[in-house]
Amino acid sequence: MSGATFFLGVDGGGSKTTAVAADEYGNIAAVETGGSINYYSNELSATRENMSRIISKIKEKTGVESFKGAFIGMSALNGKASDSELSAFADGVINVEKICMDSDLYIALETHLTNDPCAVVISGTGSMVTARDGAGKIRNKGGWGYILGDEGSGYRMSLDAIRAGVRGGEGSARKTSLTEAVLDFYKARDFDELVSIFYDPPISRQAVAAFLPKVRECAENGDETAADIMNNGADDLSKTALALLKDYPCDIPVGLWGGVFQHNPSYTRRFTEILAKNGIENVFLLRYPPEIGAVFAAYRLCGIDVGKEILQNIGQGIQKL
Repeated sequence: MSGATFFLGVDGGGSKTTAVAADEYGNIAAVETGGSINYYSNELSATRENMSRIISKIKEKTGVESFKGAFIGMSALNGKASDSELSAFADGVINVEKICMDSDLYIALETHLTNDPCAVVISGTGSMVTARDGAGKIRNKGGWGYILGDEGSGYRMSLDAIRAGVRGGEGSARKTSLTEAVLDFYKARDFDELVSIFYDPPISRQAVAAFLPKVRECAENGDETAADIMNNGADDLSKTALALLKDYPCDIPVGLWGGVFQHNPSYTRRFTEILAKNGIENVFLLRYPPEIGAVFAAYRLCGIDVGKEILQNIGQGIQKL
């Protein structure tokens, strides 16, 4: 790989980090994943170490030690990082000529490859909605975190399902197959043991959100409580999306991303149908994942236009991976 110029795109989500190294022609050299780099939810030193491990994996696989440009989408941010924030996170970790860090929503918007209005709705461990107008101004709705927000997210719906399973099991709510599913998933013999698992030490948000496939399974098998939780989640997130999208053209492209949209078809269908009933019909799963949007942003940062050759090579690289 000697002589080539490389760029780094990073998607630092709430649960994991995905990084892509690509050359100036869009040829993907490596894709690596690692722990979260969200330094609001984790210690800064731990997030730097997670990023460093990913960079080391890329170097081991490709021999690439430095980058022309790098762009980091960070779930800890709602806008562009200050110089001090960027320095505190990246100095000594990423060897790069030009680097920028913004929200993970920004890099998702970059996947649209347009200067016209566009929007993205993300639902993974957390949830948020963002839109950019033709002048480049970005506005967000939601994204208030697991205590104040995250409606329709994997964490919120899983937590609601776990609580429903406990209440159904003790008889304070209707019976549900979620009760058995919760105990089985977390390997608890009874609710007393479940308490220890959740509180001593406190369980992570990611471990809670990981229960969502079981919620979907219960819903698909006819459990009304599980189905209501999934439906209510889609309804709540659609309200957040519509609160933002009402101020944009009705034909605005709306990209969907995150594990909830990718792995729960009935949820995605319900969400999409609600938006369509309100005049927003150009809704689809993103063609490129946000980490590729970060690569596009790194190109832009260095003055490189994303043309046909780059897109063709990026597309081929995604298919191979």
